[in-house]
Amino acid sequence: MKKAVFVFALALAAAPAVRAQQGPGVGSSTDYAASDGTESRNTGFGIKGGYNLASIQGAGADLFTNRDNLKDFHAGVYGQFGFNNFASLMVELLYSRKGYRTDYLGTATRDTRLDYLELPILFVGNLTETLSIHVGPQVSLLTNVRDGDATVSLSDRGYNSLDYGAIAGAEARLGFAKLGARFDWSLGKIYKDGTVLQYNSKSGATVADNNIRNQVFQVYLGLGFKH
Repeated sequence: MKKAVFVFALALAAAPAVRAQQGPGVGSSTDYAASDGTESRNTGFGIKGGYNLASIQGAGADLFTNRDNLKDFHAGVYGQFGFNNFASLMVELLYSRKGYRTDYLGTATRDTRLDYLELPILFVGNLTETLSIHVGPQVSLLTNVRDGDATVSLSDRGYNSLDYGAIAGAEARLGFAKLGARFDWSLGKIYKDGTVLQYNSKSGATVADNNIRNQVFQVYLGLGFKH
């Protein structure tokens, strides 16, 4: 994760220099629509997709042995409406794969993959012509769970179908293309209260501490269009 953050930081630092070399007239972070019923050029829609580095957090997560990140992807669409040349509201609809990797009963590595439909609602603020930050809430609907090679029942395993959390990130944009990174913190628990889980330990012990939440670092590429 540290390497991914470092690479993105370099990309953000280089974006203003790239724009300066290309000269005037190059698209910037405010170039979706110059005049389409709004004073802001931060209005439009687009597609996006990228890399997920997913993990779990919380007291219950600490009981898993040899816990590791799950590497997967997210993809979807977004719409953005600008209030002025600084502030805008961005709404996204994403398919996102989260989860974790652990030892299974001390004998083998096992992936648990959680597939969500997500609705982030984000405030976007432009720091420069090419760099912006975004922050806001997100609600998620769990649609599918893969435990190893098997698809499992959400209700039988005690999964919460609804999740919610917060997002914070930054992105660099040149014209209609944008490169961004963000952190996604879940505030809701993955499992329902009272669900007894078999933790991936050598003893196979069961515990009922379900304070386990999703956490994801994302890097993405987007392509925007004016409305």
